[in-house]
Amino acid sequence: MSAVGRDFPADARAALEAGQLIEAIKIVRQTHGLDLAAAKDWVERERDAPGATAPPANYPAEHTDAHELPPAAEAALAGGRMIDAIKIVRAERGLGLKEAKALVDGHVARSDTPFGHAAPGKLPSVLVWVVLFVVLAAGGAWVIVGG
Repeated sequence: MSAVGRDFPADARAALEAGQLIEAIKIVRQTHGLDLAAAKDWVERERDAPGATAPPANYPAEHTDAHELPPAAEAALAGGRMIDAIKIVRAERGLGLKEAKALVDGHVARSDTPFGHAAPGKLPSVLVWVVLFVVLAAGGAWVIVGG
């Protein structure tokens, strides 16, 4: 195949040769971000005609890099909302919980931007709690001293 990133994964091919169809489907889903039906179709075609199959017709063109997250998921991570990022990845990629979490965790591990780095114009929730604590402590001290 000529398109980079659209080759049938070697580890999925090895799983197929070992008779592990379900494992091969999981690998294809994780590697290419396909939904279950598309991954199953591709794996079965590869099983029947090794090396002669192309990605399914509904191969997601916007997911040329299987490790790239949707922009909404990246924004959720920037705001420190990992669970929201996982939900977004599951909805947009059609992945299961385990696969979506692995994709998000991998993105966080490779990312130059630290997890929880606030999006422009938004304060991180920890900072809000620290400011609230300082204000309450100052008010309590004022009451105790008899201000």
